[in-house]
Amino acid sequence: MTILSKKWARKVSIGIVVFYISLVILFETLLGVIQPENIGTMVLTSFEDGERVERVLSRLGKDGEVFVAVNHWPRAWARRIQRNPDVQITIEGETQNYNAVKLEGAEHEQAAIDFTVPLAFKFLTGFPPRYFFRFDLKAEFSEVGAIDMDTVRLAAKYGATVRNIETNAISLRIVEAGEGPLVVLVHGWPESWYSWRHQLPALAAAGYRAVAPDMRGYGGSTIPEAIEDYNIKELTSDVVGLISALDEESAVIVGHDWGAPIVWQTALLHPEKVDAVAGLSVIYRGRAQNRPERPLRQHPEDEFFYISYFQDPGVAEAEFDSDPGALIARLYTSRSPGTPTHPPEVKDTRALAGGWLKRLGEPIRLPDWLSKEDLAYYVSEFSRSGFRGGINYYRNGSLNWDLTPQLAGAKIKQPALFIAGDLDIVNRGATAEELETAARPNFEDLRGVILQPGIGHRNQQQAPDDTNRLLIEFLNSLN
Repeated sequence: MTILSKKWARKVSIGIVVFYISLVILFETLLGVIQPENIGTMVLTSFEDGERVERVLSRLGKDGEVFVAVNHWPRAWARRIQRNPDVQITIEGETQNYNAVKLEGAEHEQAAIDFTVPLAFKFLTGFPPRYFFRFDLKAEFSEVGAIDMDTVRLAAKYGATVRNIETNAISLRIVEAGEGPLVVLVHGWPESWYSWRHQLPALAAAGYRAVAPDMRGYGGSTIPEAIEDYNIKELTSDVVGLISALDEESAVIVGHDWGAPIVWQTALLHPEKVDAVAGLSVIYRGRAQNRPERPLRQHPEDEFFYISYFQDPGVAEAEFDSDPGALIARLYTSRSPGTPTHPPEVKDTRALAGGWLKRLGEPIRLPDWLSKEDLAYYVSEFSRSGFRGGINYYRNGSLNWDLTPQLAGAKIKQPALFIAGDLDIVNRGATAEELETAARPNFEDLRGVILQPGIGHRNQQQAPDDTNRLLIEFLNSLN
């Protein structure tokens, strides 16, 4: 009886082990095949030493989405991450969205990740599933092409996709929709590809390939360190490099706010790459006769002017980076006539009274064209990238003039269109006739100067249907 009991116990034990292993294999197989959506929050739990913790967290803080998945048991979880790269990581209580990407041949640091998984799975597998990630601390952002999933989801909402393109020795994140002749949409300050969210599906539906990049210094694109890296030669080269990288010989280019000077001068400096050009908000008035000069700092008694305020490196970006939401909400509202705001906290017009934020009234409500979701995305982008890159565009006025002596007297030869809101403060109340009179000597084929009634500065967002109509009519008029 004792012998039978021992044999029976041995068989039962072996059976339990086999059953357990079979369950584990089954879970492995099912997870590998089914590929459930990854919605769990993962927590960084361990590093080899404190220095590596600091370096990895610094890397994550800098780039916002760069990490690399490496196969580890259970293999199904490795496949899950590689096929469903939309994940979240909580670092010191703050949760961020990340995108898993793969790097080859780079040196890495290693960190362990704990998944939030059902208790049953922990019991069946015998331990909480752990997955190892290696963080590349040396590769540039452009090497990995990582894309945050918030951008992917928003782009999909407007019928578009997201990827990174190498151009002019940097990486530009682009959002694209449609097929047909290429139309490149260049945003202004402080904005992003998202400023063109209404134009992307409209142009695609009209038979065009619409591409909206984050310009250098913004969003998911490269953010160079040096101020001079944001000069007009580099900015226009980014645009024409993008056209070539998209396997096109030429394109129609459209720019708003700072994007308008960029597309006007791209048409002048690279005419072979530009079929036609449209500017929103900022019209082209020709090359300035005199070299623009701005003091590094405003005199305390001078009247505050935001562009002058931008000239002192580090000052404006420090103010804006401390509260991106306040700047975006106040600036967008202040330039959207008809949206109520509270009185500004600072009414002293002199520079000595401080920076810009408190001179802009806090909105009582957001403009009708800007939803809370829209605002949240803009804020998240600038919280990650900061405002330095975009502000550096304003710091190159003198250098831009020095770099473009060939533009003296030059005319834009391509078909051209200008659109602005008639309440846009950039044009200081000028009529369409006055704007056209000032601009026409600088164009050979200016096909219209159009002011949209009751519309402010961000006309492609405030009046998307009318702006789309005008752009598509212009595009359809081209050969």
